[in-house]
Amino acid sequence: MVDCYLTTYYNHKSVFGNRKQVADEIIEHPQDYHIYEGLSTLTNISRYDLPDPEVYKDFFKLNPLYDFQQLSATCTYFRGCPINRLDVAIAYDLPELVGTHKKLIENALAEAESQSTAAPGS
Repeated sequence: MVDCYLTTYYNHKSVFGNRKQVADEIIEHPQDYHIYEGLSTLTNISRYDLPDPEVYKDFFKLNPLYDFQQLSATCTYFRGCPINRLDVAIAYDLPELVGTHKKLIENALAEAESQSTAAPGS
């Protein structure tokens, strides 16, 4: 979400403009810049999943928008982008891990149940 604000900021700032004024305008009126509407077009993101714009106003009062770097600045040629690795981890690795954990628990419960039913008859 911060990256969406940053992208909007970099698209609207000028060389001779006041960066604080541009940032404040975006933060105060995100609806004029379609920040939330743009995010709702992305996969798996609902408008109701996002924090209220007031939360970002408070956040950016403490941490100026122009002090952050864009996510694209964290990408390297050899290592790729950390956000892409995070997306893969959330979309694939985490569900696989949860599925494996669930199978292990089911097997352990089945084994414990079979041992408890076999023990009283011994």
